[in-house]
Amino acid sequence: MEKENLKQSRRDNRKDIGRKNEIFKHGIKGIKKITGKYNTSKPLTEIKISCPCGLKLTWQDHASSLTEQGKEARTLTWIKECTKNLRTHSLRMTQGGMEIKLEALTDMLPLLQVTQNPPLDLGTRSLIYDIGPWKGENLLAGIETFFQKNAYHPFATCGNSECGKTGPIPMSTTTYNTTSEQPLPTRSIEHFCEGETCFKTDPTNFRSTRHHTRDRTFLDKAGIFDFQTIVSGETIREPDTTFRELSQFISRMPSHKAPGFSEVPAIFLNKPRSRSKSESIS
Repeated sequence: MEKENLKQSRRDNRKDIGRKNEIFKHGIKGIKKITGKYNTSKPLTEIKISCPCGLKLTWQDHASSLTEQGKEARTLTWIKECTKNLRTHSLRMTQGGMEIKLEALTDMLPLLQVTQNPPLDLGTRSLIYDIGPWKGENLLAGIETFFQKNAYHPFATCGNSECGKTGPIPMSTTTYNTTSEQPLPTRSIEHFCEGETCFKTDPTNFRSTRHHTRDRTFLDKAGIFDFQTIVSGETIREPDTTFRELSQFISRMPSHKAPGFSEVPAIFLNKPRSRSKSESIS
């Protein structure tokens, strides 16, 4: 009995390890899903994950003595002033506004900071996303975004009471030090809120509601508990009295599972020694 329990325990441990490895490799949070890297001997050169890489600004109508060309010229002058300290970027004028796309993901937060006070010709701002593939210096920013998103609480809420939006957006930034004590650049991650009333980084880092506990209504809405192995309200009306009923019940017991209070594994009942019907029922 002890040997069988030991074998069963080892078998369950192997299954559990295999299941966890499968979730890590191919699940929602699996690193292989975004890297496309299935061979550990190959170096990681690119990653595919949705990251904010630009800013879209819409036109806004207001009373002004300038012509359309004058408004565009004033807006372009403001954009050049905002992006003079940023690295490579592209600017595209559209009928609805203008789009600024960056080459370096770490320039996203500085771009948001310098465009906080747009001219009257421009209205709302919104983020532009892309899945890459991110290479070179953007590779590290993409990996940081992946792990930071997995570290967020599912109900992480903005600290602004007027906003209350869930789902923070991690943004990596690089600060270049001028001191000789720390010559290398310093990397950090800020937590951005995309809400209409905020559209800025959250000073509480989306941890203002970390002590709150939500109810399970979101699980019911997602249908997590829709599948039930035992139908609700089902009961055993009467005990098994015939050999056929007992055999059917035993045949449905799964093998290689932990024993119950009797400490007898189901495998011993599914494959018993030949005996008479009266012995089995007794």
